[in-house]
Amino acid sequence: MSGLHIAVLLERDTNPTEFNYTRLRLMEAGARVTVIGLDRLEYQLEDHSTGRADTTIDQVGDMSFDGVVIPGGLGPEKLRLNTRVLDLVRDCHARGKLCAAICHGQLVLISAGLMRGVRATAAWSMMDDLRAVGAIVPEGVRAVRDGQFVTAIFPQDLPQFFHLIFEALADLEDVRLPDGYPERLAGQVWGIVVDDASDGLQVHYLKLRVEEEGGTALLLGRRQGQEIRLSSPAWEWGELGLRTAVERALPSPGVIDSCDTEAELDSHAIAAGEIDGLLLPGGLATWMIRGHPGLRKLIQDVNGAGKPIGALERGLKLALTTGVLDGRALTCAPQMRDDVVHAVAPIEYRDVPVVRDGNLLTCQGTEDLPEFVQALVAAYGRH
Repeated sequence: MSGLHIAVLLERDTNPTEFNYTRLRLMEAGARVTVIGLDRLEYQLEDHSTGRADTTIDQVGDMSFDGVVIPGGLGPEKLRLNTRVLDLVRDCHARGKLCAAICHGQLVLISAGLMRGVRATAAWSMMDDLRAVGAIVPEGVRAVRDGQFVTAIFPQDLPQFFHLIFEALADLEDVRLPDGYPERLAGQVWGIVVDDASDGLQVHYLKLRVEEEGGTALLLGRRQGQEIRLSSPAWEWGELGLRTAVERALPSPGVIDSCDTEAELDSHAIAAGEIDGLLLPGGLATWMIRGHPGLRKLIQDVNGAGKPIGALERGLKLALTTGVLDGRALTCAPQMRDDVVHAVAPIEYRDVPVVRDGNLLTCQGTEDLPEFVQALVAAYGRH
């Protein structure tokens, strides 16, 4: 999507997953992204983290966009009240450009007077709003494209939402999609290690990107079914962060010799042979789960099989004493750089956003996710 300029709208209480996935995903695809707020550059998102705009709607001036994407949450209720926002959306529509919205972002499209006769969907709580203005809401469909309009229901629908966004941009702007997209990870299973205070943005971006490419992403943790609290920059320990659940347990190094509930859960623990790659997000969770003996074994087994291991930010802490980093070149978060630089084992630290050394892929932080996933798909995807 290099050369395309896409506007992303932002206001207070915008959904953090929809906003950040949209922003980073468009950047990963090569588009120029301008985040537009109403009257300031920083906004509190639904999880109390901060969303940052590049400019305000009054300062957009004569900027021209090849499309607009509107994330959901409560932000659109405020955006729809601004006439300049509506003018921007109407301009995109009049010029035949992409108009995309997810969850409650469709409120802005309604206020712009664009939904009558359009096939569209939205969050369950506003489907009646669409019907009331004459939109056609198909039953049982999670994401819909109608010409230049692309709409979807919830954050878990972001993979299909972006399938349709890129399909629309390819048609509207005569650009070519990458070879193999959206099946570049089809048939692959990627494990993502999580615990309380895992970085929520990293976890969701990795999981949704694997799914967008046709793969399966499994959240691996202490106990199958365990609810965990993901962190955000505002709540590093996850007190008010988004919640998710562990889908498969990490290996249990002990012998199962009873028939109690915990032993039954342990019997379904993940093994290295069941996954094609392992991803280690950052966050404060890395302080806590790094001592899990089953995790240590899983990392060593995945590495021994030559399968990819990706570590983001502080996620490298989980592998620091497993032996898999010895003699490798890598990067990591500044907060743990000295652990690598002064390590007894021969490890080469590189102060760059992303480093690949064989089956090890590392990156410095959240804002490097686009480059990290580009490298992952390039190395391990089908083209």
